[in-house]
Amino acid sequence: MRMEISPPPDAQSVTLWAHEECFSRVLEPTVQPDNPKDHGRIPGRARCAFCGQALPIIGKHPYCFDAGDFDPPHRFWSHYECLSDRVVASLMERL
Repeated sequence: MRMEISPPPDAQSVTLWAHEECFSRVLEPTVQPDNPKDHGRIPGRARCAFCGQALPIIGKHPYCFDAGDFDPPHRFWSHYECLSDRVVASLMERL
């Protein structure tokens, strides 16, 4: 599965590959991808794809990522800490 991670605020995105089964295993089951109409902003109902907790309003900006080859893409959000726990260090250095 293709994943394109966009670091905040508008840094160059990084593309990586993951097994769909592995992604499904770490994805919080209550979190759904954004409604495509919400793309371009952080929706008020957005939650971290990995822990399911609310995203910060003030502080560290969450990471946005598109998972899979869907059109429109399945867009998710993540806290930096939650993402860094699941991505190998060499890729996190690029983010």
